Amino acid sequence: MKTLVIYTSKTGFTQKYARWLHEDLDCDCLPYAQRHIADLSLYDAVVFGAGCYVGRIRKLPWFKRQLPSLSGKKLAVFFTGAMGPDPADIQRLEWENFTPRERSQVRIFYLQGGLNYAGMTPLDKALMAVFRQTLKASADTPDKRVTLQNISHSFDKTQRENLAPLEEYLRS
Repeated sequence: MKTLVIYTSKTGFTQKYARWLHEDLDCDCLPYAQRHIADLSLYDAVVFGAGCYVGRIRKLPWFKRQLPSLSGKKLAVFFTGAMGPDPADIQRLEWENFTPRERSQVRIFYLQGGLNYAGMTPLDKALMAVFRQTLKASADTPDKRVTLQNISHSFDKTQRENLAPLEEYLRS
C-alpha cells in the first residue's frame, strides 16, 4: 500500500511522529508547506498529522477540503497535544473538529506530545503564562495543582509505541 503522510508541526512533536511513521512504514512524508508537490491520487492511504491548540487541530480545514477527491482511500488523521490520553477529552476534540460524516470517512488518532516552550512563539508563551496564572488562582483541587505543575516547564511524552494503532490501521 502506497502511503503519504502530510504533517504540520509547530513545536516538533507531530514532526517526530511523522518521521517515525516514515521509518516504520517506508512511506512518503511531507511537511505541510510542501503539500502542493504531492499528487494525492497516486496514494492508497493518506495521513494528516497536526498539533491541537485551544481545541483546534491546526490546518485541518485543508485536509477536510481534500476529502471528496480521496474517496475510496484509507484516510487517517493524527493529532498531538500536551494533554494525557483521556478518552473523554479525545472524543470531545474529535466531535469538535469533525462532522459525523467526516468521522465515518477518516480514522482519528490522538498521540500525546508535550510542551516545548523553546519552540513556541512569543504569543504562545504569553497565552501559556495567562493559562498558568488562571490555573494558579483556582488550583483548589489536586488535579488542578498537578496540571499546573505539569505545564510549568517543557516536557516530551512522545513514544514510538503510541503509533501502534495507527500503523496497524494503515497496514490492514
